[in-house]
Amino acid sequence: MATAMTDAHRMFLQSIMTHGALKAREVKALYKKCCETFNRPVEHENLGKFVNEINHHVGPFSMMIQKGVSEEDGVQYYALVNMMESDITHLASDYTETELEFFKKVLDLIVDSDTGVASSTDVLNLTDLLHEEQNRKMRKKEAEDVIRRMVRDRWLNEHQGEISLSVRGILELKPYLMEHYKDDIRQCCLCDQIALKGQLCQSDSCEAKMHYFCANRYFRDKDQPSCPRCKADWDHMVIQGANGHSQTEQTPASQSHGRRRKVPSHHV
Repeated sequence: MATAMTDAHRMFLQSIMTHGALKAREVKALYKKCCETFNRPVEHENLGKFVNEINHHVGPFSMMIQKGVSEEDGVQYYALVNMMESDITHLASDYTETELEFFKKVLDLIVDSDTGVASSTDVLNLTDLLHEEQNRKMRKKEAEDVIRRMVRDRWLNEHQGEISLSVRGILELKPYLMEHYKDDIRQCCLCDQIALKGQLCQSDSCEAKMHYFCANRYFRDKDQPSCPRCKADWDHMVIQGANGHSQTEQTPASQSHGRRRKVPSHHV
């Protein structure tokens, strides 16, 4: 028999919805607070069961709390994900139609780069493309405001002038990404999650890609790194930066244009 939805469950769910995404340690603290607020035992080993109980009740509405890993540093996050939407129209309550079309252009730039980031300069220049292709007017100042709001709402990350998709964005927009970029999206060959940021196997016949933090773990004790899929030499060097961001000796992300593909002028 399914467990009834209690006030502790509702408080937990509301907090996840409010924040968009929470780190695993924040979720553990939230679970403890919900239990203590409504006088139920705090059993951290039952956090997974607690989340599954919520998912049982929100599942009929095509919603689910899922775990994902940040491409920035490998930290685990939890987010409430819409399992049915293959478009980004569920953002319409917070963003205008023009802002969403701009966001789609930003996604085009991010996915089109092997590095999974777009320079802020290239992102702001999308306002010109938006006007040329769809006759939609947006000033660069307005575009800056949209990016700030999307970073605040945890759809995007911004670091040193580079824009990338956040863990919330990857989790919630996965159906959209897989449908509209099915020929460009790759999954990490180590963790099987979407890998926008990461290292590519340099063999022309292999499409293996792995997150920087996955590569750090996998190659940590290997003297002669090789691709886990095709066994070709893995020539990348990964160094963990002091700020927690992975750094490589490859071309800087903002200068890499990645694979060239035909970018659609709009998405249905």
